[in-house]
Amino acid sequence: MPTANSVIAPLPDSARRSVHRRSWGWMVALIVLVVLVGGGYGMYAMSNAMATGQYASRIAAGTDAGTLSIPKFGSDYAVPIIRGTSLGDLRQGVGWYDGTAAPGQYGNFAITGHRLGWGQPFAELGQLQVGDQIVVTTATATYTYNVTTAPMVVSDKDNAILAAVPGGVGQPPAKALITLTTAASVLPSPERLVVIGELASQA
Repeated sequence: MPTANSVIAPLPDSARRSVHRRSWGWMVALIVLVVLVGGGYGMYAMSNAMATGQYASRIAAGTDAGTLSIPKFGSDYAVPIIRGTSLGDLRQGVGWYDGTAAPGQYGNFAITGHRLGWGQPFAELGQLQVGDQIVVTTATATYTYNVTTAPMVVSDKDNAILAAVPGGVGQPPAKALITLTTAASVLPSPERLVVIGELASQA
């Protein structure tokens, strides 16, 4: 153990350089991480701003499929319904699954939307409860659906949920239903979050 008068030998040059390199290495790694996280958040924020900024103009111009409103999400919640479910379609609003029923018709009117980014119209889909309203407005009518099946998680390969009778492939429809789908979580997942509602009124 060194005494008060001991002289501690300095580190060799090679050791000092090694410590210096490790310090700089950590700093560079931290800077890269900050840039990546900041850039990712910037792209996320930009995609949301672009999408929501265009929602109003598309609705004002009149979409060919209609507008989705969910009162529980606020009085200003209104999203264009786009025919199709490609990534390009979902950057414009919520997408109407090809081959499913039209709004108000017997069968299953099925739509999907982003849970994260690009306006994230279904970010709060998991908060819906039985009895909550889902409103679809087209050029000719307004359809109000009531949620009948609380949010549930299914496999993304479970296409039966899009059948005329959700889960009952081949069964003839006896009601006008709506099915909303989105990712089960904000991270990539092989599962989907699903909400089902039944037509309550038409105006």
